[in-house]
Amino acid sequence: MLDGHLVMPHRVAVDHAGQLHLGMVAAAQPSADYQFLGDPLELLGRADTDSPVDAVHLLAAQLWHVADHAVRQVGEPVTALTVTIPSGWGPRRRGHLTDAATRAGLPAPAMVTAPAALAAYTTTHGSTTPDGSCLLICQADRHPVTLTVLQTSPDGYRELATRTIAPPRGLNHLLAQRIADAATTDDDPLRGELAQPTPEHDHRTLLESVRQARQLLTTQDLAPVLLPAPRKPAVITRDDVTIAAQPLLERVEGAVRDVLDAADVGSQHLAGVIHREAEAIPGLWDLLAAATGLTPSTLTDHSHALADGALSLAAPHHPRAVTAADTHLPRVRLRIRDLTSAILLAACSLALLLQAILTADISTLFLRVVGVRTSLPELGTAGALAMLTAFAVAHLAPTTLLAAASTAPTAPEPATGSLIRRGYLAAAVGGAITAALYGLATGTSVHFDYSPYLKWTLGAALPLAICAAVIATTAPRIPAHTLPAWLARTRPAITHAAIATTGIYLMRAALTITPPVDLTGMPGLIGSAGAALLGIATALTASRSRTIRTITAPGLAIGYAIVFTHNTHGALIVSYLVALTWWGIQLTAHTLRLAFPTTGRTLRRLIDGQTPDNCS
Repeated sequence: MLDGHLVMPHRVAVDHAGQLHLGMVAAAQPSADYQFLGDPLELLGRADTDSPVDAVHLLAAQLWHVADHAVRQVGEPVTALTVTIPSGWGPRRRGHLTDAATRAGLPAPAMVTAPAALAAYTTTHGSTTPDGSCLLICQADRHPVTLTVLQTSPDGYRELATRTIAPPRGLNHLLAQRIADAATTDDDPLRGELAQPTPEHDHRTLLESVRQARQLLTTQDLAPVLLPAPRKPAVITRDDVTIAAQPLLERVEGAVRDVLDAADVGSQHLAGVIHREAEAIPGLWDLLAAATGLTPSTLTDHSHALADGALSLAAPHHPRAVTAADTHLPRVRLRIRDLTSAILLAACSLALLLQAILTADISTLFLRVVGVRTSLPELGTAGALAMLTAFAVAHLAPTTLLAAASTAPTAPEPATGSLIRRGYLAAAVGGAITAALYGLATGTSVHFDYSPYLKWTLGAALPLAICAAVIATTAPRIPAHTLPAWLARTRPAITHAAIATTGIYLMRAALTITPPVDLTGMPGLIGSAGAALLGIATALTASRSRTIRTITAPGLAIGYAIVFTHNTHGALIVSYLVALTWWGIQLTAHTLRLAFPTTGRTLRRLIDGQTPDNCS
């Protein structure tokens, strides 16, 4: 939307300082101190040098104005530009348009003539035309009315001929003259002033009122027309429009015959007739049908027909944004140091699993296990760290090779997006299976029902597995230039996990009086130290902001150390699991924002549009 309108008015005012005022309507023409340009595009290609403003500069300002609205509403920069142009534009005006786009900071434009854009729009909305067939395009939404014959081809449309139907005045002007003759006296100066080639502001306002009245006549029988004060308003009907249109309609049949002759085709070669008009011209549709023997397709309320049709033709030729699916990042041979993250995370996971199993308090009756007490949250953390280990392995997939490159001919190297998809899908499946095996292994080791252990190990890993699956699906769509930063962010932080593992291990050791507490004593102090470490790890995992980490880490460390007891240590571990899950959700959300940059902004605009402040 451009200031509340689908189409920006073409009129431009230039003040005494050379400042441009774009999108002016006829009724809002400024004072006499301004120069008023009714159709600035007419300045392009002129040989005279006394124009009120540089035509290319003016066109650049208009392009920038429209692009600025688009950028602010969509939230993305303009990466491709398609412009519809009149069919008569040659190299000179096309060059001016390219220069204007450059001045506006826009890409080089792909240019599509308006008849070709209308033909493409009609084709994409139901009509089919075989290659080599011809179409007649009637543009009655402009002055003068233009007829164009196009021939379809595999790569678009070829213009065979074009003709204009040019009565002495435009239909609105002819109708205004008829209204003035009927509503005023013979000596009224309005009659003579309307006959001038460049009418004054009041008469441009009259023409605008006539145009609006013609639009009203499409839905009602009568429409008012405001005449310049102190004259009374007039009322017109469809018959008035028909009579005023006679000078135009009398030329239609001859113009159709001339344009078909110029294109060297007959009406039998036409596959269709496309008729576009802004305001109805009674009788034009019937004359086109009679002259061609075909039923014209009328485009009246299709405000975006030109834009949509031009895009359908130009989009295949615009450079497509490069994504991870099209990119091949440099890859190196896999080394032990590349596996450091995965090895350390796996060691942390196994350490917590073994401690939970070895410190389990097993109750037996007649040599039969009747109860087992162990730290279920610790087992859940072991499962989550197993999933995090799978993340670390998947992080290596796009940048490392299992072996040195072979000199023998092989299949093409998979794109980075494909490697990311495979790596994270394998991580989702492999990590979930490992977490499930942890639960089964615990039940087997303590000779007891494995159900509660499986629920904790698999339940803690499943949210991260879902995140990995979503990343695998969407990551190939992220732009190629964001890949390095994205890969750096997806690498799991070993330090945070190691601190959390150490804290959990010390807390469990303090509660069970197992190494190293049984050797050093002071279980309360060691348990509180472990709780403090877990608080620090939770703060570091939950946020990426240094400020937030600096504030929350000491607070959580002190708080965890104070509240640590046998009854609260499980809740402290669960809080770390929540932070770890939040890390996975944040990573997934970041990937989705990169892959679908406009979706979030669109949703926010929809939500904002429903707030009470924006209701009307």
